[in-house]
Amino acid sequence: MNKILFHSLTYPPESISTGLLVSKIAEEFKNLGFHIEVLASSPQYIDSNIEEFKNSKKGIITKEYQGIKVHYIISKKRKFKKFSRFTQWINFNLNAIKFLFKNRKIYKELFIFSYPPTMNITCLVSSKILKIKTHYSVWELYPEIAVKLGKLKSKLLTFLFKKLDNFALNSVENVIVNSNSLRDYLISSRNINANKIKVISHFSPNNRSTTFPDYKISKIMYAGNIGVPQNLTKFIDFFSENTQENWKLIIFGSGEEYEKIKKLNNDKIDVKEYINRQELEKLTAEIPFALISLHGDILYEGFPGKTYDYLNMNKILINFSNKNSVVTKFVKEFGLGFNIDANIPIQEKFDINLLEDSVALEEIQENITKFNEKYNTPKIVAAKYIKLVSTFSS
Repeated sequence: MNKILFHSLTYPPESISTGLLVSKIAEEFKNLGFHIEVLASSPQYIDSNIEEFKNSKKGIITKEYQGIKVHYIISKKRKFKKFSRFTQWINFNLNAIKFLFKNRKIYKELFIFSYPPTMNITCLVSSKILKIKTHYSVWELYPEIAVKLGKLKSKLLTFLFKKLDNFALNSVENVIVNSNSLRDYLISSRNINANKIKVISHFSPNNRSTTFPDYKISKIMYAGNIGVPQNLTKFIDFFSENTQENWKLIIFGSGEEYEKIKKLNNDKIDVKEYINRQELEKLTAEIPFALISLHGDILYEGFPGKTYDYLNMNKILINFSNKNSVVTKFVKEFGLGFNIDANIPIQEKFDINLLEDSVALEEIQENITKFNEKYNTPKIVAAKYIKLVSTFSS
């Protein structure tokens, strides 16, 4: 059987959720007898993971993880400044392209998982030049999300990036997106071939929690990246204005706005550094609510992967985002929690009693259990990826 290569920025031992998702899909491929290998970056985020690779003088180190051969492109710790981050992405892409060119006769199919947005360059090279059958999984849509967040203001750069991205999306075998809304947008606004686009949702890569929270506890947790897209400053203002003194928001994370959010610590807001998933589950076992917070302009461009992990921890979702976002639609469709419009005035009151209605909370918890069993598992999601492989389809 021909080899299949998975290409992702993050991959274990980096304990970042996107890398864990890719690793679980790869493991399901392997369990079905596919010959899988992975091309990823060495850890960039967590210091304890970075330590293992930092003294390497080789450009690529090959190791084995869960019985799968992984080729790690040696990279420096993640940069946060715009230009430094961009050059880090490009350097990673160039090294990936070199690897693909050298091994172009070995891999017959390639699954590329975005982020970063410059993965579209690798898609173009692999599909158009190297003639490798490429499947591109788009988890965040650029440049749209960067424009909405004020990260990209040049109309010329926006135009050029869209042209490049459209060329890449129309060149690959399949484009995988995580919502029907994003699929519809790509067809109507980007003129991407509808037959290429497949909708496959995310899932939690972690074991499902066997414990349930205490609904009498007036606490909300947040765990994940702390940056501009997460809009945490506005939610904190909203939370402070609309909850009584007995309510508490506990934030675990890291990112470009961590120091800014850390300064907001008070009796109701507790900001803590990133901790691993096992510690997080122990520390938050009794907390009933988990926050999804998104910039008020984001609609279909991004879907936080932490959503599925919250559900896997049996948390009721508090979604603070645009009332028309894909996350809002998701929470409403499956009855998984409460939606709050991120664009309403801070002073507009939210009925906190909704979070204390035991009957409603019990019904939501039943919905979460059903959702986890039906949708939130690696096996179910990986099966959809497997169907895209030509050797499987034929």
